[in-house]
Amino acid sequence: MSIILAAGYSTGEDAGQDLRVVAKGFATRKVLRFLDGASLAPFVAAATAYRRNPCCDPAEVALYTVSGWDGAQPDPPFTPDGSAEDDTRLGRHILEDANPTGWLRMLANNALCQVSIVEGFRGPNAHLAGDAEALWQALVTAGADLAGGMAKLALVVAYDPAEAELGNPSERTGSKAAALALTTGTGPDVLPAIIAAAEAAARAGKGALAAMEDCLAEFGDVPVAAGDAR
Repeated sequence: MSIILAAGYSTGEDAGQDLRVVAKGFATRKVLRFLDGASLAPFVAAATAYRRNPCCDPAEVALYTVSGWDGAQPDPPFTPDGSAEDDTRLGRHILEDANPTGWLRMLANNALCQVSIVEGFRGPNAHLAGDAEALWQALVTAGADLAGGMAKLALVVAYDPAEAELGNPSERTGSKAAALALTTGTGPDVLPAIIAAAEAAARAGKGALAAMEDCLAEFGDVPVAAGDAR
């Protein structure tokens, strides 16, 4: 059994287009409400890569997302002073003032959750926070899922915002994304070479998105858009 490349995609292919317009082709308005700048690109990348070659039932799709963005570090609503009044004000903000969808959009695994809802993915899944080394871990895990029969297709999606936006909350963070879809079949086993490309990117100190773009460029599936990698 070989692990082969089923599809690849980079948001660089849709450069110049509004990704929210692209996402409307996959999602209902209800789901779109939960997609902010940070999660929009990985949502589109996962959905596009799967639909380019939907070689199995979505219930048998594993999904792994990787990013250096930390959605748990948003701008605070105000600077706390530790007083009882301040605690009350913070509680009121969380329970009454804040938009509940806003809290969900700040989760780093938001794209994974929303695309799983839309497409019906039910295989193993996880979000890894990190750089090219985390992408390497996701690729190794995806390969193990396929080899062990836990999934018939494994999507690995990397997304990153610009360096200056890494500390921003989701509504002020635009990102780019790239995805690989792996499955089993006949032909050369490409996974070792893909993992080796991720390892080389990790040694070079690259981010998750830049590492994924290296993998895609090496296999010639999608062009690397100028300025995407860093």
